[in-house]
Amino acid sequence: MSFEKIKEEKQIPYYEDTQKRSFSQKINKIKKYYEDTQKRSFSQKINKIKNTILSIWAYSCPINKLRILFHRWRGVNIGKDVFIGQHCHIDNLYPNYIYIEDNASINSDCMILTHFNPMKRYAPIMPARVAPVVIGEGVILGVRTTILPGVTIGQNSIISAGSVVEKSVPEYTLVRGNPAKTVTDYKFLMTK
Repeated sequence: MSFEKIKEEKQIPYYEDTQKRSFSQKINKIKKYYEDTQKRSFSQKINKIKNTILSIWAYSCPINKLRILFHRWRGVNIGKDVFIGQHCHIDNLYPNYIYIEDNASINSDCMILTHFNPMKRYAPIMPARVAPVVIGEGVILGVRTTILPGVTIGQNSIISAGSVVEKSVPEYTLVRGNPAKTVTDYKFLMTK
């Protein structure tokens, strides 16, 4: 199963004409934009409640097939023969931006995020963003791995336990650490 639908990052613009505005005007526009992002329609609120309930069920369910079913109901795009461990947190607001391809393994306590919306006082220095996460075919995520928005993990890559992945990972690569750094490329071992 291949998920080629949404792979581009959607950066949320704070202001268009930076040259023409004073600093205080820029800050006021950013604050107004931040307040607008906090408003949700009724259907968005209902969808968030549904996602939260299904996420809680999936979080502690002891049966893998049910965990996957709950996440699919939330909107996560999941391929065949995928393992998702207990106590995994998969983004609540934008689960439909997560693509998990066939034969991937996500171990316990992993966190996959597709959005970042900073608090009001940090809005001028940290842009809010929503970006898809693609976990390729045969990928293994170690225990307590964190995947940040906009990351694509190439097929058959291994992410070591406790890593924080903030940049895309090429296929057949072992990464570890915070932030995750490449340890080795093992494609030559897999293609023999």
